[in-house]
Parts: sequence; structure tokens; C-alpha cells
Amino acid sequence: MNKKIITDINDEDIAEFVSLKQSVHSKENVVVESKNVLKKLFKMDIKIHKLFTTTENIAFIKEHCQTIDFPIYTASNELMEQIVGHKIHQGIMALIDKPSFIEFDAISGNIVVLNGLTSPENVGSIVRSCAAFSISTILIDEKTCSPYLRRCIRVSTGNVFNLKVYKSNSLRSDLITLQQNGYALISTANEQNAVSLEKFSFPKKSAIIIGSEGHGIEEEILKISNSILKIDINEEVTSLNASIVAAIILYKIKEIK
Repeated sequence: MNKKIITDINDEDIAEFVSLKQSVHSKENVVVESKNVLKKLFKMDIKIHKLFTTTENIAFIKEHCQTIDFPIYTASNELMEQIVGHKIHQGIMALIDKPSFIEFDAISGNIVVLNGLTSPENVGSIVRSCAAFSISTILIDEKTCSPYLRRCIRVSTGNVFNLKVYKSNSLRSDLITLQQNGYALISTANEQNAVSLEKFSFPKKSAIIIGSEGHGIEEEILKISNSILKIDINEEVTSLNASIVAAIILYKIKEIK
């Protein structure tokens, strides 16, 4: 095992881990953090370039990682606490290859479409719900933040590694193609003409569209939708958080046989 003890937070070997922002060193790499995420990562065929941890986590790494073919940098708890987010990353982080987006032809099964979601917390939470309710593919547009951002991965607890992600450069065009391939486009909006979720039966090939946190689904997307769904809530509550909407609908869609 190739190990090096870090005594200076400015050491270049750990530069990628010190900033909580997306790694600026390479667009091909991303930092992942926390034991739950690393435990999933160790089971997958994803290249790990380096790992930064406290010495107390070495036993955890040996237990869950079959092949340790990457350098490990260790530091004291005191040094780790100088990095913002210590309680979040739990003193263990890794620099990995960022997974690639899939091609359009690889889209399969029921899918979730994200239209303009900019919150990493919402995207990460939706990814987690997708994994929980056996949705294997998500489609994001250019305005939606990447689910491979450091914070998204953390919020998804690493479940994004179990999903396929397609990034659309022309959402309306791609959705029309999905329709031509037998998909029903199902938008979510609290509108008067929307169908109550309680009364809706999902088609076997459904594309569930979730709109942005502040503006909802774009009008041009609503116009081509096969159905618009609403969740019946107390009238004094104008809307639900996008990730909560997704979780409720995905719980319902799992009833499809």
C-alpha cells in the first residue's frame, strides 16, 4: 500500500480535496466523499486516482476495497478539520474518473427528465429516489446541474453510480423522439387542468418530467406533454420541493407491471 502522511494543508498532493467546489484540475475527475459513498464506489469499475483520509479509516478501506492500486494520503483529525465540511466528508475522500454520459440510444425503461434544476441538493436527492424506486436512467438538459458534481454525489449517497445519465443539448427534440419511440411524456405542474396523481395510471413507458425549482417546467415542454400531473395538497401550500415531488411520483410509478 502506497501511503504518504500529509502535514501541511497546502500540500499539492491533496489540492483537489481542499476545495469543496468541483475539481478545477480536470474536467474528467471528481471528488467523492463519506464512507457510504466510498463503500459503493469500491464495488464498481471506476478508476480511483488517489484517496485522502484519516488514519482511523485505513481499516475501513482494507475491509471494503479488494484492490488498492492507488496512493493513499493520510492526515491527522486536526488537519482534516481545517477543510470545510469535515463532518460531511467524514475524514475520507477520493479523486475518481467522472462517469461518462450515455448516448441517446442507451436510454431504457421508465426515465426521469430534469428540466432546469440548478440545486445540487435537489438533483442529488432525486437521483437517490430514482435508485430507490428502480429508475435506471435520468435525462438532464443543459440548464440542469450535473449529477456528477461533488455535492450531488454526496447527497445521492453514491447512488448516481448505479444510474445511466443522458445529457440533452436539445430537450424538446429529444423528448419528441422519445414519444416517437413509444414513451408518454408526463409533466408535473400545479395547474387547473392537471390530472390528480391519485387518479392517474402510468403507461408502461413513462418519461417523468420535473421542472426547475423556481419556474417549473418550460412552456414548450408542457405543450408537447401527453399528460400533466398534480399532487393534491393543502390549498395553503402553493407547491412542493422538486425532489419531494419526484419521490412521491416515483413511489406511485413503481406499481407499473
